[in-house]
Amino acid sequence: MVFVSILGLLLAVLVVCDAAVTVLHPDSEGLVAAGVRKAVWRAAVLASARLPRTGGWLVSLAGPLILVVTFLLWIALLTLGLALAVWPMMLREEFSAQPGLAPLGFLDALYFAGGTVPVLGYGDVTPLSTPAQLVSLFGAAVGFALFTGMATYAIQVTSGVSKRNQFTLSVHDEARGRGGVTVFAQYLAREGADEARTHCRSWTESLREVAETVHRYPLVAFTYRSRHDEYDPEPALHHVAEATVAALVASGHDPSLRASAETLRLALERLQRTIATTYLGADLARRLEDPRPTEHDRQAVHTVERLLRSGLPDLGSATGSDPGPGEMHRTAAETVYRCRIFLGDLHEWARTETRPHEWEGR
Repeated sequence: MVFVSILGLLLAVLVVCDAAVTVLHPDSEGLVAAGVRKAVWRAAVLASARLPRTGGWLVSLAGPLILVVTFLLWIALLTLGLALAVWPMMLREEFSAQPGLAPLGFLDALYFAGGTVPVLGYGDVTPLSTPAQLVSLFGAAVGFALFTGMATYAIQVTSGVSKRNQFTLSVHDEARGRGGVTVFAQYLAREGADEARTHCRSWTESLREVAETVHRYPLVAFTYRSRHDEYDPEPALHHVAEATVAALVASGHDPSLRASAETLRLALERLQRTIATTYLGADLARRLEDPRPTEHDRQAVHTVERLLRSGLPDLGSATGSDPGPGEMHRTAAETVYRCRIFLGDLHEWARTETRPHEWEGR
């Protein structure tokens, strides 16, 4: 029976580690938390596909449900671990019970653990020996820390999701149904390079905040959804991807745009890698690290340049002998490749509608 106590304590420690890694560590996610996230999200997405009339409602519940199920599973496993730890001690009469409860069995151990973890302590079952008292103290302390950590994490999650929503709403209002290439071209035509750089820096900062949200709160960063389309991150990322390619192409002709365009590209790539690693799989992450643009991707860059030049006659012409446009065209083609494969997998994962890019079909 000593083995049972050791097994129970080990289970409790593993639960504590899983919760601590998820709540406290910015670079990791516990196995229990990750398993719940994947299972609940997959179930919500599949259910929404089979029930299209309630699809948006079901997916919008996935984020809160992931948090609730994860928290309840941590509590349940911690309670089970503590019950297994004290059960052999109860059999050895290291616990006293009020009249009518003896003899104590596993259900009584489960009842005692269930009252100790949330630091309730009903008092009808009391530890007598030093080991029993230490185990009870351990269960109460861990339970208090767990509940405090879960409450803090829930508050932080709300703030993180709010930042993501601010990004999606700002991009939605900025685009107003237009593509990212058109928006960037209009900024450049109406307000000049200075304002175009300002918008690039604004998009860069937003992408960094979203990347940090995904990195810090993988449980809910992209699984916390609204029933309103303007809160979906996919259209916003689609729009910013188009604007990034446009900025890269334009910077090949206007060197003053190059630094801000490159910074925007790096922020977009970082966010794509973070999302791919967290939600979409290691295979996509490897493909993003080693871009291999096709002729279709290179043609898309030329299409973007034509779109820009139609609104900006003074943009200039790209020639093979011009190292500026040539270099930026190669970088832009790699960005088009990354955006194409990334957004394709992201739309498939989220079961959201795929939108054609501005450079397609022109």
